Amino acid sequence: MRWPWQQRHDRDLFNIGSIVPTPTYAAVPVNPSTAMQHSAVWACVNLIAGAISTLPLAAYRTGQLDPLPDLPPILRVPSAGWSLPDFLYATLQSLLVRGNAYGLIVDRAGAGLLPSQVELLDPNRVGVQVDNRVIWRIDGQEVDPASIWHVKAFTAPGQVLGLSPIQHARQAIGLGIGAERYAAKFFGESAIPSGVLTSDQDIKQERAEHLKARWKQAHGGNRDIAVLGSGAKFQAVTIPPEQAQFLETTQANVRTICRYFGVQPELIGSDSGGSLTYANVEQRALDFLTFGLRPWLVRLEVALSALLSSTTTVKFNAAALVRTDLLTRYQAHESAIRAGWKLRSEVRDLEDLPPVAGIDDQPAGGAVA
Repeated sequence: MRWPWQQRHDRDLFNIGSIVPTPTYAAVPVNPSTAMQHSAVWACVNLIAGAISTLPLAAYRTGQLDPLPDLPPILRVPSAGWSLPDFLYATLQSLLVRGNAYGLIVDRAGAGLLPSQVELLDPNRVGVQVDNRVIWRIDGQEVDPASIWHVKAFTAPGQVLGLSPIQHARQAIGLGIGAERYAAKFFGESAIPSGVLTSDQDIKQERAEHLKARWKQAHGGNRDIAVLGSGAKFQAVTIPPEQAQFLETTQANVRTICRYFGVQPELIGSDSGGSLTYANVEQRALDFLTFGLRPWLVRLEVALSALLSSTTTVKFNAAALVRTDLLTRYQAHESAIRAGWKLRSEVRDLEDLPPVAGIDDQPAGGAVA
């Protein structure tokens, strides 16, 4: 039995991919496409997707600490014509903007018929219906659920799909886009004059037009000296930069958008609005990794591992994001080698140096080649 609210929910899910622009109080329709026109949305999505998609990825056997020498084929070329970084970037962009990422498993190989190729799908092509079972459709045609690779973000109990961050942040996004549009029109279409000619004498229409023409002639490109007479004076009309550029509104809006995406405003060229400072770049990167990227890393690791055998998992090397200065990094390497919990070969691999045969057989006090 399906309760009435569940039946309404099922109907809503059916065309979930086709998200129409949603009106906002700022009178700016917002959907995933229009949201990406907001500079802060674009910057947050690009920052998270770009940072994770370029991290090193390794595969491990269950219970083993050493990574496999090579990634499984599906992770080397997950989709036709797509490299792994491009595949991960597109997946993350869909997650960050739509709350869901979809892939169609188009080929399988091996004894266990594991997926060997996954084609990412435009969310607009995907529909899902819940009616005693989950029914997936692509372009309106029902497909086998086993052929769908689905990753969801912002999960909620009782929901098949992840929540859409753009839909939940639509008011803030609409405000930001509206402010940018208003500012552009303010500068491009505003009727506010550049200045005012005044006089202590009574000026008729004909005399006023004559003074205006003389002023424009003197300052229309040549910037010549103007001599007006008749007691005329020029007073420039100035607008405070804070009002003209709507700095306070836009900065506050950027901070709001950043809260939705878990990004520090400083990382996309804004300010935090407070006194928060960072001792160094490493600390900022560590905070971003811990609070902003870690949830996405874990989601992707689980989703990618689902494409492999049950005895294989994948893990991102998040340490590559936190690059210290050269001296500090080398001192940390030396300490790890002397303590015995890191091998010289592992250090060389982290530093993108070629392997050296027998380097791990050298005495503990020996120099690292």
